[in-house]
Amino acid sequence: MGSFAAVIFDMDGVLVDGEPLHFQAVNMLLAEEGRSISLEQYKPYMGTKTGWSDMIQDFGLGRPREHYSARYHAIVLEQYRKKSTAAPGAVELVRAVRDAGLPVAVASSSVRPWVEACLERIGILDAFHVIVSGSDVEQGKPDPAIYLETARQLGVEPSRCLAIEDAPAGIESAKRAGMTCWAVRTEYTRGLVLPGPAREVESLTAIALADIVGVPA
Repeated sequence: MGSFAAVIFDMDGVLVDGEPLHFQAVNMLLAEEGRSISLEQYKPYMGTKTGWSDMIQDFGLGRPREHYSARYHAIVLEQYRKKSTAAPGAVELVRAVRDAGLPVAVASSSVRPWVEACLERIGILDAFHVIVSGSDVEQGKPDPAIYLETARQLGVEPSRCLAIEDAPAGIESAKRAGMTCWAVRTEYTRGLVLPGPAREVESLTAIALADIVGVPA
């Protein structure tokens, strides 16, 4: 499939099954106001930086964004520290790509404390050459800023990077940055139209090292 010069992973839905933690946290907060959100309603908010602003408007919530955001951040951080679980094949693929000599990075819309807590929990925080989080860019996915910044820090042209994503906003972000993007399907993206990834897989276990670096796996 070609040889890439760097691999950039999204975190939630790719390296970890983090979306259930977010979904539970959102419903915990909405329940305090007698509201709830279904999985189908939640899907459009995945992987964006404007989730609470959008939900306040869409659900007619009565408190400022800062209230929901601060409590949500604290709940999710605790969840990441205690419950993060690596997605099938994630640890093995990250370490295999790094051992093959390619730079590996994370480009996640999550704030940096979440990212570091999660990656430490699953044992691969030390594997990445670069980590760029939602804390590090002004515009979130689907804006290409996070992928362009990750490529800049890696010192690799975006066109030579492979991005591995799961959600529509992330795929669009990587493609707008000029990268090849592969998508991992999850329970949280089934039924969603993905915006033209170059490849779709059901799990990272379906990706062979040779698919990325062009050498025997």
